[in-house]
Amino acid sequence: MLCALERGTIRFSMTQQLPHPDDLSDAELAEQAHAWRRLALRGDRSARAPAHAYETALRERVRASMAAELIANASTAGPEPKRPWWRRWWPLSTDARVTS
Repeated sequence: MLCALERGTIRFSMTQQLPHPDDLSDAELAEQAHAWRRLALRGDRSARAPAHAYETALRERVRASMAAELIANASTAGPEPKRPWWRRWWPLSTDARVTS
């Protein structure tokens, strides 16, 4: 993957194989995306494509997990009672009415 050289610089050889995003855990994928984007922002043109690929895979995973969570929450929650739009500002029952 990445090989460290002197002075903290990191170089990537185009002959080296990058790990496929599906083979990485969420934490490893986020770490790879961050490392490659950092290299790309420092001016390494060969780091742009891997950074984009890892960031895209990370966004897709987050979207999929958030969608699954929303579906699970929606199926457990019951439907809300339908009220007129102006009822949002009025209490639901007469017991909750504030008198001054």
